[in-house]
Amino acid sequence: MNFRVKRHWWMWALCILWHFVAARFFAVGIWPVLWIVILADFFIIFPDASHYNYDITNRQFTVKRIGYSHISFPCSAITAVEETTWLTYWGNFQQGAGGVQKGFGLKIYGESFGAYEITYSANTENHSRKKVIVCPKNRKEFLHELSLHVDPHVMLMENKESAFKKKKDEI
Repeated sequence: MNFRVKRHWWMWALCILWHFVAARFFAVGIWPVLWIVILADFFIIFPDASHYNYDITNRQFTVKRIGYSHISFPCSAITAVEETTWLTYWGNFQQGAGGVQKGFGLKIYGESFGAYEITYSANTENHSRKKVIVCPKNRKEFLHELSLHVDPHVMLMENKESAFKKKKDEI
């Protein structure tokens, strides 16, 4: 089943603003900032912004991208599906009283806008986990179709508990 991508105007506005700031640095002679922005575009922003279709066919999840290779993996490799927030950055963890770690984070804006972070096990030697952020136009249909092919325990919508901790507690 194919799902279209939902685009958000504010993401493009932030990207344009970022480029205006880099152009001002270039105008005053600090040209390395412009090169850093261009490299960050090709390696960080454009791969996620180039999504145009999500496809779930024959228990295979595929993210189709323009100009970059498609991301494809079996639905059985998915280990977590969580809502993700945009513009949230975590800082250092501080040791609290009694050895409890307290997190200190910078939360600029924490709205999900219907974006989901899918964590999956990659077919590599060390079986590392990779993440892909998807933002389907029709969220309910997407989640329903995905839940038909994925273990229900990894669907953690509006739940802050880790999928890995949840599986460990059940065992």
